[in-house]
Amino acid sequence: MSISSALWAIPLVSLISSTSSSTIANENYNQSTSYNPLINRQSKAYVSNNLLAAIQPKYVIEFRQNSNNEWMIMVNNQPIFLVKDLPNAVISAAQLSIMMNAPDFDPRYLEPLATNDEYIGKYKNVTLFKISKSESVNPSLKLAQWINNLRVSAGVEPMALVEAQKQMHQLAATGEQISGIASWYGPYFQGRQTASGEQFEQQDFTAAHPSLPFDTYLKVTNQQNGKSIVVRINDRGPYFGDRNLDLSHAAAIALNSDEVGIVPITATVLVANN
Repeated sequence: MSISSALWAIPLVSLISSTSSSTIANENYNQSTSYNPLINRQSKAYVSNNLLAAIQPKYVIEFRQNSNNEWMIMVNNQPIFLVKDLPNAVISAAQLSIMMNAPDFDPRYLEPLATNDEYIGKYKNVTLFKISKSESVNPSLKLAQWINNLRVSAGVEPMALVEAQKQMHQLAATGEQISGIASWYGPYFQGRQTASGEQFEQQDFTAAHPSLPFDTYLKVTNQQNGKSIVVRINDRGPYFGDRNLDLSHAAAIALNSDEVGIVPITATVLVANN
């Protein structure tokens, strides 16, 4: 472990243990040894034996190097979410440790929120992480996965993807429904300009409709299996037969309709409820 790695590990210990006066043990570091990416695996070495007997946090927060510029935040050895650099990993791990080991921690308040071009994981009014829309092909899916990672690590049920989507975009159902046939489009159109002016991204949850306003959200349900997904209208079509909706490839996969190609659907129009 390098000297710089040790410097990051030492101040984190007192935060993880929820104490303000942890006893720091002296330890010599060999700079020639290989770097251990699990920075705070050695954290117990910095706390006195007496404190160790009294301090046993329910949630052990660690961070591990995932690549040259990404760090994985871990809860009880479960991977949760990624941050971009080491200083942010230290801050995120400390914040998460304090929050999750607080006596009044309630994991039901772990929530996803989409605002402008950022997708945010929140606990009450605290921002835990952010996902930039420009850096992720499907930020809503990643946000739902990371929030559910946290929820599962804390012992509560994960959110269904469609419910996480409705919550992050603060959407409510209307009485307007569309019933018909949905197809999907994908690789051939990847990167092409949609009717709304956006570039088509087959891995995002979008859809084409002949007339609905752009940025309309629909909860689409595959009538054959009951699977649902929320899509955003950003294109026009389909232009074949009696089809009502053309889904992105990712949306079709979520509905388990990518192999059959065409399925009967019911779509409910959603509106912002804030």
